[in-house]
Amino acid sequence: MTPTRVFIVAPTPMIRTGLRSMLAAVEGSDVRVVGEATSPAGPDLEPALSEADVVLVADEEMLEETALAVAEGGTQALVLLSEDEHAASRLRSLPLRSWGVVAPNAPPEELGAAAAAAGQGLIVLPRPLTERLLQEPAAVKELSEPLTSREREVLELLGQGLSNKLIARELHISEHTVKFHVSSLYAKLGVNNRAEAVSQGARHGLISL
Repeated sequence: MTPTRVFIVAPTPMIRTGLRSMLAAVEGSDVRVVGEATSPAGPDLEPALSEADVVLVADEEMLEETALAVAEGGTQALVLLSEDEHAASRLRSLPLRSWGVVAPNAPPEELGAAAAAAGQGLIVLPRPLTERLLQEPAAVKELSEPLTSREREVLELLGQGLSNKLIARELHISEHTVKFHVSSLYAKLGVNNRAEAVSQGARHGLISL
């Protein structure tokens, strides 16, 4: 099995070394650290970031800037160390195909499993938060009006993590037309960003993740 390549973003050498050691300590792990950086804007972010499958972020203040770098670098997965119950909502609002939240005091096995799962395109949540979400009724509202065939094509490509420019190229339409379809999607699905559109599309059975 091809190992999941992880890039670590943490503010201090001690934290980075600790996370690297934890991932290396997991027996039979298919996770491999390929690089590290002190901040998402640092010069040491490249070129290893482009080789990574998952970026592991140790500081929530670095989340949004790192997510932007991740999306631009072609890496679509991010795992955040956090105890904040709102961290999942923040991650959902970012342009990521997959992501995870892990408690800062999680054992090495849990950290490695979260990185591997996110690298496979899965969403990873701490057990307490997962249990709360499972207890809540997941009502799916009817769409204000059905999606057109073109809108469904655009939604499917959004679910694959493609940018507007790449969607335009794939469908042989202008980028302006893609933006129009995306705006229409948001209105019909009742969402404000790509991550929510993909989530709602999956809940309505319009796309598969």
